[in-house]
Amino acid sequence: MTPEEWIAHDPDPVTAAELAACDPAELAARFAHPLAFGTAGLRGPVRGGPDAMNVAVVLRATWAVARVLHDRGLGGATVVVGRDARHGSEAFATAAAEVFAAQGFRVIALPHPAPTP
Repeated sequence: MTPEEWIAHDPDPVTAAELAACDPAELAARFAHPLAFGTAGLRGPVRGGPDAMNVAVVLRATWAVARVLHDRGLGGATVVVGRDARHGSEAFATAAAEVFAAQGFRVIALPHPAPTP
């Protein structure tokens, strides 16, 4: 996906505007590689682009998890979506819960930040 396509489809107008204001070198850096899922999950700076934590990345990652669950015969199962107290966590949890619900899962969204491993 090109930076222009990402910006056009970014569901968050704040990160879309942030990316639109980046110079070409910064855009190239942000689009050089996607944010990797590691042993601690998705971790990175909160900013626009595929190499960082933002609503667009959370939507894509959650869709992928939902797809794997469906493929393993777990479609429609109950998922629990929690969050911690870091910046953006509430919006990310809401986005994840919406994706799971749209994919037919029963979602239990924890209402407050909770300790995470």
